[in-house]
Amino acid sequence: MFKLKKSLHILPVLAMVIVLAFGMIPAAAGAAGDKSEAEPTATLEIVSSYPYTTKTKVKVNLRASRSVRSELLAHIPAGAEITVNSVSKKSGWASIDYGKKSGYVKSEYIVLKEVKKITVTPTPTPVPTLSPEEDAGGYKILQKGDSGADVTALQEALIELSYLKGKADGKFGSGTEKAVKAFQEKNEYPVTGIMDANLQAFLYTGNPKSASGEKTNVRTLSPVEGVSMKKGNKGTQVTALQERLKELGYYKETPTGTYDTNTIGAVRSFQKKNGLKADGTAGAETQKAIYSADAITANATPTPKVTEAPTPTPTVAVPEESLKSGATGADVKTLQKRLKELGYFKSTVDGKFGRDTVKALTAFQEANGLTADGVAGKATYAALYSENVLANGATPTPVATEAPAPEAEESSTETWPKLKKDSAGDAVAQLQEALIQLGYMSGKADGNYGDKTVSAVKAFQKANGLTEDGTAGEETQKLLYSGNAKKASAAAKVTATPKPTATPKPESSVLKTGAKGTEVKELQNKLIQLGYLTGKADGVYGAKTAEAVAAFQKESKLTADGVAGEKTLNKLNNTNTTNKAGDSKTTTTTKATAGASTVKPSAGRVQYANWYDKIKAVARKYPYVTIYDFASGISWQGHIISLGAHADYEPVTANDTAKMERAFGGNTWTPKAVWVMFSDGSVYIGSTHSMPHEVYHIKDNNFNGHSCIHFPRTQEQVAAIGPYATKHQETIDAAWAKTQQMK
Repeated sequence: MFKLKKSLHILPVLAMVIVLAFGMIPAAAGAAGDKSEAEPTATLEIVSSYPYTTKTKVKVNLRASRSVRSELLAHIPAGAEITVNSVSKKSGWASIDYGKKSGYVKSEYIVLKEVKKITVTPTPTPVPTLSPEEDAGGYKILQKGDSGADVTALQEALIELSYLKGKADGKFGSGTEKAVKAFQEKNEYPVTGIMDANLQAFLYTGNPKSASGEKTNVRTLSPVEGVSMKKGNKGTQVTALQERLKELGYYKETPTGTYDTNTIGAVRSFQKKNGLKADGTAGAETQKAIYSADAITANATPTPKVTEAPTPTPTVAVPEESLKSGATGADVKTLQKRLKELGYFKSTVDGKFGRDTVKALTAFQEANGLTADGVAGKATYAALYSENVLANGATPTPVATEAPAPEAEESSTETWPKLKKDSAGDAVAQLQEALIQLGYMSGKADGNYGDKTVSAVKAFQKANGLTEDGTAGEETQKLLYSGNAKKASAAAKVTATPKPTATPKPESSVLKTGAKGTEVKELQNKLIQLGYLTGKADGVYGAKTAEAVAAFQKESKLTADGVAGEKTLNKLNNTNTTNKAGDSKTTTTTKATAGASTVKPSAGRVQYANWYDKIKAVARKYPYVTIYDFASGISWQGHIISLGAHADYEPVTANDTAKMERAFGGNTWTPKAVWVMFSDGSVYIGSTHSMPHEVYHIKDNNFNGHSCIHFPRTQEQVAAIGPYATKHQETIDAAWAKTQQMK
């Protein structure tokens, strides 16, 4: 028995010898079979947390579990990039991801990094001044406890929209907070009770919904310094302007705080007297002149001003190539600078030949006797740098000397859009308000030139000795906005047309080819968001709109007739409607759907685009996004709150924060590549982190701060921002290569 036991102890040794002789020992499969050769150890790089990206030292096998006997998933070549999720020092195995596969490799055959908590002192991020809304710069965050002129303006706007009652007292109390929350809920923003820059810009310059749900333009003037004042605006800034104009002798009435026809007339008179373009709008330049110590009073006789053409700078290299809309670069900048010198171009010199550049160039061409085509060719360049060039507002030297003519009441350079039946927009609303103030029209200005407006215009024309055609041309508008317009007499006042005994079904309940107006525009915007229609909503129900409606109906299993009836409109307005532009289950991201699960987009939809050139405009229009970590398959919802050199955003809910932190393994500044899906269906590659910092508005998402999303930028742009931006750009570029492989 003893000999047998002893023999049994010897058997494993003999077996080992035999197996070694034939190269079949399982341990060798783990050592020699799962690698080719080892490399000398080096100093470990320190990272803050798992997961981290590294490379294999040698060729190694990817196993299904921590055993060399487990299923072989893949052969990973030497120098391949992998993601390490964890390392067990006890077992000597590392949990990794390689491409789309996950498994285990022996940790001695990969380049390990030391996971160590790093204390990072981030570069202070300035409080955001930009946002997804237009003209958001200059607003400060308003919340409970604040007071001052900004709060007063906010309260006046909320009162105008019927969210708040009473008078504005400039104190942000519980009542104002409640009104803000109601405004946010009605307009599908996170209900925080805090007015950030984004939300204020939307309130003052967008089309917010009133308490009754009607989209409108707020007449209360934005509190941002230097903002243009125009017809219908009201607020303390308007009162101050009226008082100053009265002091200068241009405004004869008692200040009302409303920018009415009397104010327009006074501003025009001031502009004319002070050598400014007499458009009746108090822009930054006009306001500066009004409050200047050098402002010319109404009774003063101004010194004749000789307008001379600016002398061309000899060092400027005149562009040689023709330039037109869509062009970019140094030549466009040169063109914009010259147009700015001559007073035609008022925007920022950015090297992009856009709408403002076309408008400025066309105006220059018209003034200088050229073909006004908005294209900069040889003839245009010659005129631009000619000694006889005419600056904006300059008058050509007359051929013969004549006695001075009486001063015209209005500038001949003004342009008046011809408004007639079926016209729509701000110009129509302004016209209607003037008619209402003068007593020719009753009700509210809705911006739609219908029969009621035609009748009011005819009544105004008759009372003021003009041709009664119901069309508001240049002559009609000039008189209407002047101080000489006659008010309506009791007999001339237009009253509402009596309703017929049988009320027909409103046309707006069914929209079809040929329909026009705001309802059509809303329909088109929804179709554009869902990917059924491309281009811009123009409020005209044409063939393309009908085709888009039919495609939506077919997808929604409705009768595909291209007519938007009650069923179609109800289905379309459902925020969970399928997004044709995205994958079959991807939903349009709004406040209503934020936080919902989202199917991952395909790699083929992901775009690599410049932040400044393209993505920033998309983010401004669609601030709710889905952020997808393609490495882990985890996605979460975010709300973009500010736009600068990158996008600042907040996770919408606590659940979104939990998902984000799960994808990152905690809170870290280390960049992670992601795909960012906007609610118009577009998807762009970017990079983000999970470290909360600085300003935040959502209080119940377990994320006390905001995070940042970086998108592709040029090397020059990245270098100007700093090292951290460079790190994000490198992450994006590496991830783009991976994305290309997934297609």
